[in-house]
Amino acid sequence: MSSDPLLNKMDALLKKHRGDGEATSMESQESSPPPLPDDAWLPVLTEVVDVGDLPAEPEPSPASVSATEPTPNTPPAPTIDPDELAREIMGKLEPQLDAMMREQFVAEIRDSLSSTLSSLLRQMDSQIKETVRETIAEHLGKR
Repeated sequence: MSSDPLLNKMDALLKKHRGDGEATSMESQESSPPPLPDDAWLPVLTEVVDVGDLPAEPEPSPASVSATEPTPNTPPAPTIDPDELAREIMGKLEPQLDAMMREQFVAEIRDSLSSTLSSLLRQMDSQIKETVRETIAEHLGKR
């Protein structure tokens, strides 16, 4: 084991929390760490790695290999034509947009027609009243 005091303190702390019983003193550390019990919950933090040494990369699991490589039975992904996709989307949206536009136009036309008819009736009402007055006056004047 290394003679680094920090590593020795960490080993003592780990042994204490693993349930190995009483932690040994830093001076009486063994050169190899004791085996971990099956129910150990703290990881070993004191593994010494020399500078420049890289840990070996684990072999890829079959699940990760199959996720990245297509299998021979898997059909290739279909290519999407942007123009065809746009036509398909517009085909689905057209009935909804048509209904919305019709509702909006019908409401606008109804409001405009109602306003125009009201204005026209007001103008005609005054003209009709004037015509009725003149006709009555003429009729009474001839008597």
